Amino acid sequence: MVSGGQVRSDSGNLASYSSNYDSTVSGLSGSWQGSSYDSFHSKAEQFTSEFLSAIKGQMESFATACDLYEQYKTCKQNVSISQGNYNQAVSNNDTAAASKYSADVSRYQNELASLKSQIESNLASASGTKLEATAIATTNLATGETIAKAATNVGSVVQGAIDWAVAVAADNSHGYSQKTRWGNPNYDCSSLVISAYEAAGIQVKEAGAGYTGNMRSAFTKAGFEWIPGNPKMDDLQPGDVLLSENHHTEMYIGDGMNVGAHGDKDGRNGDSSGKEINVSKYVNFPWDGVLRYVGYDAQKA
Repeated sequence: MVSGGQVRSDSGNLASYSSNYDSTVSGLSGSWQGSSYDSFHSKAEQFTSEFLSAIKGQMESFATACDLYEQYKTCKQNVSISQGNYNQAVSNNDTAAASKYSADVSRYQNELASLKSQIESNLASASGTKLEATAIATTNLATGETIAKAATNVGSVVQGAIDWAVAVAADNSHGYSQKTRWGNPNYDCSSLVISAYEAAGIQVKEAGAGYTGNMRSAFTKAGFEWIPGNPKMDDLQPGDVLLSENHHTEMYIGDGMNVGAHGDKDGRNGDSSGKEINVSKYVNFPWDGVLRYVGYDAQKA
């Protein structure tokens, strides 16, 4: 991704170009100079000033978003590291270390949410309505929707679902249950994945998703494609829903890791073991196939 420093450097060049333009206009000479020239010169100065102010403001917002994104990537790595440390501490029955790493995961998750909000705010400012570059967007002539916009929406939805599911796994107030399975306070394997995409704005429950046996039909109605067969891990993408229609489902989150709800360990609400709902290494379960979110319009096509 482009750096904030590079964007600011480009913004500085704009000021130089504007100054050169203004000097060129001011340096014009000839007997035609008069009220018409003065009016033209005034309007030219007004235009360049207004343009420069607007574009520099937008570029600074974008530069800030770039800076924040670098922090976001580091924070996301910290979440993954802390989650791995937490899982290891649980495996070693090291309660003190597990408590520390659990707190680290929660802290980094909160930081991620804050950074995401700040990035989105700055990107909104950077793409304000005063200056629009619609001509550079690749447009789907059949629908009029920009392909770039559709791709961004798909990525945002998938990341939202991943972030939500990982946050639930890190919050031990949620455990595994098939009785209280819709977040009150627990989940089972299917309700966790269904709820993750619901939280990301995809209405898979309204499409009929309720358990592993009807997820395939419901998810494909809501913008997912069905990729049959037991996948190789290298072929998976973050956000892919791994589905065994008669048994189990999890979500692949990237870097060889899944998030999923695996089973009740103690019959109580919450997750005292840290293993009822957790992030773990990818398991080559006999999956029937993969549900991959591609966006509703792409799925229709």
